Amino acid sequence: MTTLAQQKAVAIAPKITAFASILGSSTAAFLVWKRDTNKTTYHRLVLGMSIVDLIASIAWFFTTWPIPRGTPGVYGAVGNRQTCSAQAFFAQFSLSTVMYNASLAVYYVLVIVKKKTDNQIARIEPWLHANAIAWGLGTGIGGLSLEIFNQVGWDCWISAKPLGCKETWTLKEGEVGTCERGDNGSLYQWAFYYAPLWFVIVFVSLLMYWVYAHVRNQEKQMNKYAGSFDRREQQSQHERVRTQAFMYVGAFLITWLFPTLFQLVIVIGGKFPFPLLLLTATFVPIQGLLNLIVLMRPKFVRYKNKNPDTNMIAAWFRMLYLEVTGNVQPTPSRTTATSTSTPQQNNSRFDRQKTFRLTVFKPMSSSLSGTKKSGLGDTEEKSGLGDIEEEKESEDAAMEDEEF
Repeated sequence: MTTLAQQKAVAIAPKITAFASILGSSTAAFLVWKRDTNKTTYHRLVLGMSIVDLIASIAWFFTTWPIPRGTPGVYGAVGNRQTCSAQAFFAQFSLSTVMYNASLAVYYVLVIVKKKTDNQIARIEPWLHANAIAWGLGTGIGGLSLEIFNQVGWDCWISAKPLGCKETWTLKEGEVGTCERGDNGSLYQWAFYYAPLWFVIVFVSLLMYWVYAHVRNQEKQMNKYAGSFDRREQQSQHERVRTQAFMYVGAFLITWLFPTLFQLVIVIGGKFPFPLLLLTATFVPIQGLLNLIVLMRPKFVRYKNKNPDTNMIAAWFRMLYLEVTGNVQPTPSRTTATSTSTPQQNNSRFDRQKTFRLTVFKPMSSSLSGTKKSGLGDTEEKSGLGDIEEEKESEDAAMEDEEF
């Protein structure tokens, strides 16, 4: 039995993270929407994911309000069965956010590893959207028809009613089930959400490692063109890719680790520990904020490098403000007068860096900037540093366009 203070905690704490997620998803969606040109498959996938997460975050913000009035042990319950089912449906729809993350991981592999152009990826883009939406809508409609949407302590989702009742699948010989509604709800939680979720987490982890390994292998191939300085530059490049990949997977783990542990404790131990309930209620709604942080991290790193004396938090909000308002700082030239290297050293180093960038990122940058290519989608190979020099300006513009 929970105390009144505990009931208030699980009713109020998720509103904070859900509100942050609403802001995060709204910002991500706006940044994509305001792009008048060069919207690619990547941007449309991010837009779809942000809209889905915005819908789910709004549902989670209501926390206990939609739960039927008078439900024992729940603070702030003022709803009814219909409002509870509605909240649960949109909370279940968040599974589409999970699937959109899988779609983005597939996109990264197609562009970076397989060197596909956006025109080629556009052929399968409808399936990437359809798969993501189908999972959320399908399981949501299934939950409504099976009448398995009930309160789970801090909001409404898949659950047996009342909480802690004896579900049919747990009964021993001679025992009788005590659930009034949503029998076997704990099994449906795994079938409708946690099993697909963890499949996607493993799937995305493997794909992100594939991308990282590809970049690392490309760097090794380019070592013959590079001096010691350039090897350090290339090392930092694959470290940046690795960090981005780890953060991408880490956003998943941060959001869903505690909810998964909570469900395991319930199913295996038959217990309902309040600390895990509070952590679950707090972290489940935070996905939208974490998605924004991961997606905007490259721009934040670039802004912080230009403004090293700015506080981390201040730099983050200043960078977001510049992105939202469109007052983005121009990217300085790589061979400025303030460089300590001579012009000849800068040009030589730049040529070798361009060789690496063309090999690894040319497919992604040209795809994201809407460049059309002929043939079956592999980028044309360039021979010699003279060819690389001719594409310096266009390549810089394309690299700027690989993010939001």
